Amino acid sequence: MLEVISSDHLQELEAIIHDEYFELDKVNFQSERGILDIPYRRIFHGGPSRIIKNWIIAKVVEVDAVRAILIIHHVTEYSSQDSAHIGTYSFNSISYDGYVLKIICNESLELKMVVSRLLIQSRYLETRGKARITLGLFWDSSAGNFEE
Repeated sequence: MLEVISSDHLQELEAIIHDEYFELDKVNFQSERGILDIPYRRIFHGGPSRIIKNWIIAKVVEVDAVRAILIIHHVTEYSSQDSAHIGTYSFNSISYDGYVLKIICNESLELKMVVSRLLIQSRYLETRGKARITLGLFWDSSAGNFEE
């Protein structure tokens, strides 16, 4: 588990969640408790992998898919600007200005939270299924799909 209580540690969190996938309709804002939950799946975790296909300039590897949750505490307001309307998004960047926490996602989604103080937790829940990642010479990619 990673716990972030100051903006100095947002880069650590961003390194964990960057390019990981979540479903927008699974984001849960409990306004009475001031908690926003974002269940996500983590496949870029550097765990053991198995080569499925191997080409000269790229290969496809299979890794464990880890179910995880991002829990943001002390949320007083929450909004999302979803111009893509595709449902499944990946985390890109996170910022905090002392009042507003923003999570920018791919494709064209911004999650915006007003927080009274910073407390974000990222927890692993379980290993569940397999995912495939294509690794190139200077890049990697995944469709975010996984088999349970």
